[in-house]
Amino acid sequence: MKPIRIYYGWLVVAASSGIGFANAATAIGILTIFVIPMSEEFGWNRTQVAGATSLGAILGAALAPFSGRLVDRRGSRALLTLGGLTVVLACGYLALAQTLAGFYAAFTVARIADQGLIKIGTSPTIGKWFSRYRGRATGIVFFSEAAGMTLMAPLVQLVISGAGWRSAWVLLGGGMLVLGVIPCAWLIRRQPEDLGLLPDGATASQSGSGAEESGTRTGGSPTEQLQPPPLAEIVREPSFWLVLVSLFVVSTATSGVGLHLVPHLIQQGLKPLEAVGAISVMSIAGAVGALSLGFLAERLPPRYMLAAVYFLGAISMMVLINADDLPKTYVFAVIQGITGSGVNTLAPLLWASYYGRASLGSIFGISRAAQVAGFAVGPLASGIVYDATGSYQQAFIYFAVLALVSSALILAARPPNKQQLA
Repeated sequence: MKPIRIYYGWLVVAASSGIGFANAATAIGILTIFVIPMSEEFGWNRTQVAGATSLGAILGAALAPFSGRLVDRRGSRALLTLGGLTVVLACGYLALAQTLAGFYAAFTVARIADQGLIKIGTSPTIGKWFSRYRGRATGIVFFSEAAGMTLMAPLVQLVISGAGWRSAWVLLGGGMLVLGVIPCAWLIRRQPEDLGLLPDGATASQSGSGAEESGTRTGGSPTEQLQPPPLAEIVREPSFWLVLVSLFVVSTATSGVGLHLVPHLIQQGLKPLEAVGAISVMSIAGAVGALSLGFLAERLPPRYMLAAVYFLGAISMMVLINADDLPKTYVFAVIQGITGSGVNTLAPLLWASYYGRASLGSIFGISRAAQVAGFAVGPLASGIVYDATGSYQQAFIYFAVLALVSSALILAARPPNKQQLA
């Protein structure tokens, strides 16, 4: 019997999925579980806690474009390994934190590693290894990210309840070391051509047929990918900026809820475990959504799918405003989970379908910077509104409007004329 040979790209997917799973340590959805116990111990208010997420996001955004260019030139193995190690050390320091300054330093570094290194190293690398199966491969990675939130949120809450919040940070750091740092250092490679392979594991005879047909949906043909329009031409394209602004705006809306969700739900009358349960429901919905949307994106235009996902974000805000019991809260969690994972899964697929494979790291670095800038604004805006009014309702209404604006922007971002860009 002829031995089954696994395309190496799936090992890259496995390593990227591992660090994505462990990267729950840096997620706002996990930090929200720490807000009450750390605030009660140290006397911090919500704006002070939110400030750490915003500072790290801003610095990560500044780093992202440079990291993206490095992915195109050198690959993401060193980037992901360094990012994972940074998160491990940051979690260790958070477990020992005694002051607000120490918390800021550690969590800021963790968010820089998350947004400026880890997020930049995963999606573009998958985009380089796959063309026809890019949608499902990307969906698997973001499924793993959502699964990390699903499993780690209740586990972190249990550890905090039983052993304290410091032990929970140690748990998160250990998970990143085992599931993220080691697999990435061992398995990640830059692109299939470096190993004498073609995207998807195709042979030379297949590269001009099936892969090209698929490329019109998500990735472009191999020829288009290896001879992409220069970045200088891409950034002069109106659609590039429309997509970029839409990602900034929708990221402001989605991130504005995450950090403050558990405190808001407890204020609404839910018990702590019920509130954390909403994060798990959100993560499960996000995991299923990422995988499903990844497969669908191989058949449907990512632009229209993104517009629909943005619109779901507006609906989720209106549901949350009126959520005063557990069923309504979980309805919000399902919709919001699909929204968050949908944006993350579909954005890199849209970039690949518009501009090809070879410059994907550079493009995604700029794109991620726009998203991270939104991540910086959202939580801080929610914290300011809460500290001023004692309620998050005005902020949530504002975020619903932003999601609708994002949907209109992405619909206006028509696919570029590739002949003019060439």
